[in-house]
Amino acid sequence: MTPLHPFAAVAAGTMLSLAALTAPNTIPTQGLPDAGQTCQQGCAGTVAAVPPIGQTVPPDSVHRVTMPGRYGLAGPPDGQEFAIIAGHLVRIDAADRRVLSVLRPVPRLLD
Repeated sequence: MTPLHPFAAVAAGTMLSLAALTAPNTIPTQGLPDAGQTCQQGCAGTVAAVPPIGQTVPPDSVHRVTMPGRYGLAGPPDGQEFAIIAGHLVRIDAADRRVLSVLRPVPRLLD
């Protein structure tokens, strides 16, 4: 039997590492708190009703996102901000806090 070429092991290792790097980036759902559970300190709150688009929200119900990169976002467009409202990541008008779009639920505050 002929021994394997020395580069065969390198090629196989490269293929396996590339497969691991290109695997889908999924978030495990096991162990995440249920929406009905009370939230711990630092949590964005239980997932409530999605804030309606176009609604102006009171300032005490808005957590302004100061580090959008922690949520996987780039900086907001001019005149807009990202915020957490009722457990949802949203884009709001910076001047009047009107909800422009609802991006996704967030399990906890990251900034």
